[in-house]
Amino acid sequence: MNLMSDKRALIEAALMATISSFFVISFIYIPFLALLLILLPVPFLVLATRHGNRYVVFSFLITSIIVGALTGIIYPIFIVLLFGPMTLVMGYFLKRQANPYRVIGLGTLISVFSIFIVVQLVDWVAGIYLIDELILMLQSVIDHQIGALENMDIQAISREELLSYLVIIIPGAFVVQSLLICFLNYYMTAAVLKRLGMDQQELPEFSNFRWPGNIVLGSFIIFILTFATQFIEGIYAQTLLTNITLIFSFVFFLQGIAFISFFIKKTRVNKFIRMVILGVIVILSPLLTIVAIMGLVDALFDMRNLKKSRA
Repeated sequence: MNLMSDKRALIEAALMATISSFFVISFIYIPFLALLLILLPVPFLVLATRHGNRYVVFSFLITSIIVGALTGIIYPIFIVLLFGPMTLVMGYFLKRQANPYRVIGLGTLISVFSIFIVVQLVDWVAGIYLIDELILMLQSVIDHQIGALENMDIQAISREELLSYLVIIIPGAFVVQSLLICFLNYYMTAAVLKRLGMDQQELPEFSNFRWPGNIVLGSFIIFILTFATQFIEGIYAQTLLTNITLIFSFVFFLQGIAFISFFIKKTRVNKFIRMVILGVIVILSPLLTIVAIMGLVDALFDMRNLKKSRA
């Protein structure tokens, strides 16, 4: 029985590696699909939940060999460093049906650490500091946008102020990116597992999503501690506060979107229309702060009565 189970797991691992390799190569050669690369961990997380991390390691190895043989060694190294540690940590806790927030939180932490390792590795091996390259890219984008606004006689914020702000929030942006990647991968994995009949995962559907009840108190304490760092010499308190604000704004934005989705769903609007409405809300930047505030209010007062419904 164990032999049959091991064979099935190995076949699934090889299948996941083949599918993942196909998608990675497609993303490399079709640039507009590159954004979907953030969902690469999904098949490996499904594999980890079904059979454990040792098969994930095997599948990652096969994927790296296939991609490396067709594209060179650089791409598989980046893929393994960026997604490998995060996938193994999330997969380990998924297999044990850990609290979803623990899985997402630990995955985010490991993902941020992986990004830091990649930045340092590229600097050490190639002598290219990725943060400097990112700043140069931001300068180019800012110059283009400000030039377009000036041509339309629209008063824009100064180039130096905007660039200074964007440089300050780079650490927070990395955290937000990692949180979003882990969040999306967890939800996609939960959806696939449900399709496979493994619906024991605790994570609710998105319209019922809410952060733990102590998130508001925790964020308030972190803000107070961050604000207090201005009295400590050598610490850039304003930079810390700006990044903390960015991170928690995104955290409450996620709950705000779930809050809106919940009430749109109550109106029995077609699912496609609901997705379009949510997509427009996400795209329209002036609404982001409003949605984050709605998420904060929902976290404080449980506007959807989710606590009662789960009791």
